[in-house]
Amino acid sequence: MAEDQSPTTEPERPAGATSPVLRPEDVEDALREVIDPELGLDIVSLGLVYGVDVAEDGDTTVRLTLTSPYCPLGPMIESQVHSVTQFLPGIKDVTVDLVWDPPWDPHTMASDEVKLELGLY
Repeated sequence: MAEDQSPTTEPERPAGATSPVLRPEDVEDALREVIDPELGLDIVSLGLVYGVDVAEDGDTTVRLTLTSPYCPLGPMIESQVHSVTQFLPGIKDVTVDLVWDPPWDPHTMASDEVKLELGLY
């Protein structure tokens, strides 16, 4: 006799959702792997990530700034953002939206650890 093998059930998802629910915090956690090559610190702790929006269909927008509008490393950072987020469960597409307002100020936007590292205290 075969044992009773009941099908396992997955957690409930919103109607029409086809992939796991992704939270902005999950994306921000992944973005901690993106290191500003000039400063050697992650873009989240530096305060360069201004926000993450995740739509129900998995389309994701990362709003970030650079240390300067003339930063030559912008394309490299943007490429790293795509690399660390593309395989997150629930991601369909990632758009990087460069934001310049408000201008980045490490004195007010960086984490305490980064301020110590940069000697801003």
